Amino acid sequence: MDSEQETQAPVAAEGSKPSDDSASSTDNAQDYDGLTVAELKTKLKESGLPVSGKKSELIERLVASNQEMGEVSENKKETKIDLEDIEELSRSELRKKRKTYHILAEEIRVKRDELNLKSQTHAASRNELNLKAKEYMDSVHLYRDRRNGLNVEVGQIRDERRDISDSVKVLKDKFLKLKRARFSGRNLPPIARLRKQIQELEIKQMTTPLTRDKERALVEEIGSLQNKIKEHDELIESDTEVLEARDEFREVEGNRRDLSKKMQKSRQEAQACHNQMKDSLRLNRSTRRKADSAQRMFVKAKEKADVVHNEYIEYLRAMQEIDRMTASHSRSGSVADQKASAASAEDLFAKFLAGEKLSTEQLMIIQKAGML
Repeated sequence: MDSEQETQAPVAAEGSKPSDDSASSTDNAQDYDGLTVAELKTKLKESGLPVSGKKSELIERLVASNQEMGEVSENKKETKIDLEDIEELSRSELRKKRKTYHILAEEIRVKRDELNLKSQTHAASRNELNLKAKEYMDSVHLYRDRRNGLNVEVGQIRDERRDISDSVKVLKDKFLKLKRARFSGRNLPPIARLRKQIQELEIKQMTTPLTRDKERALVEEIGSLQNKIKEHDELIESDTEVLEARDEFREVEGNRRDLSKKMQKSRQEAQACHNQMKDSLRLNRSTRRKADSAQRMFVKAKEKADVVHNEYIEYLRAMQEIDRMTASHSRSGSVADQKASAASAEDLFAKFLAGEKLSTEQLMIIQKAGML
């Protein structure tokens, strides 16, 4: 009966005070109410817990974590084993006690295995996140190297374009001077101005509602400007030296424009690589934080598993001690039986001294006790 009573939890009487756990939970919630959301998130990060949600959810998560830790400590206190308490037990009581310890040990073993499995899950998640973080960092290095190479390329193109721009200016001045010298008095408008006027008229034609007469006049004006350009080109082509100067200028100017386009393209690619590098770095840092959180949860679960495992070992040692005591009792009797025999021998010896007649078996008890 004693062993059964030891394994049963006491039932709270009706109207009794709340338990210490509920009181401590209320105290914890009240303590956390005074903290800011940022402070609550900091505590959650330290415990390896999620930081998403409203303030009330953050507080509930912290309180639940504190209760879980308290349960482990409380279980440790409640299941403390004192071997001195079982030394006075009889063989049947020892068997009952061992059975009780065996049941509790199995429950603890299951809990330990669950915690170990939980820690392994966190470890696997941590390893996967660390691998993902490494991939992101490799991408950071790749995009950074590509960006740096493109920036060097942009600088080289800029220098080359600067050199060509000087040549373009010289060739343009040479062409314009030669053209003015050969065709002075012709009053030829600059080609650039004519092309600009044509472009403006074409935009007006496409964007402005016009009557049929106005649109016809606009088309005629565009055609007139195009004829002027044609006449200008035919005039230049009539002079071989001016034509060569123009073609030479246009060729170098074309090279300068190609370099400008190439530089712009490389600059855009460099900016794209820079943005991709920043995105990969952001993902790396985010993944590293998740990996650190998984590591903290792994350590927390492992520490709990170690505490429970030590408790399990205590029960195993207690059962081994009970087995040893049971085997000893089989040979010499239990401590309780030995004390009972000693008390019986003293009573018989007192009767012997009083002159009462004792049986042979009773005399052997007194002799075995060393009193005769």
